[in-house]
Amino acid sequence: MHIYLNATDVLLLTSKWEGSPNMIKEAMACNIPIVATEVGDIKYLFGDSEGYYYTNPLPDRLAEKIKYILDNELKPGGRQRIIDLKLDSESIPDKLIQLYQEVLSK
Repeated sequence: MHIYLNATDVLLLTSKWEGSPNMIKEAMACNIPIVATEVGDIKYLFGDSEGYYYTNPLPDRLAEKIKYILDNELKPGGRQRIIDLKLDSESIPDKLIQLYQEVLSK
């Protein structure tokens, strides 16, 4: 999947409902700019990171954000944001092990 993501200029997610979209986290891990509707935990994932924008699903608003990304040389730091949130492939297994240990100890 990372090969396809790294071939894109911008990822567009226009979902009406999401929880915590894995595609968004994968694109962030590749430092791909993203425009998304404000669903699920998008706002939390993006924080105030450059290159990651959420908006309402109106076509003009989405187009405005896409144009901004394409017209500017952005340096998205999504990979670091994913690491900082401890959503990276090294942190998640540790969290799961800790959770299982807590459950088993009860």
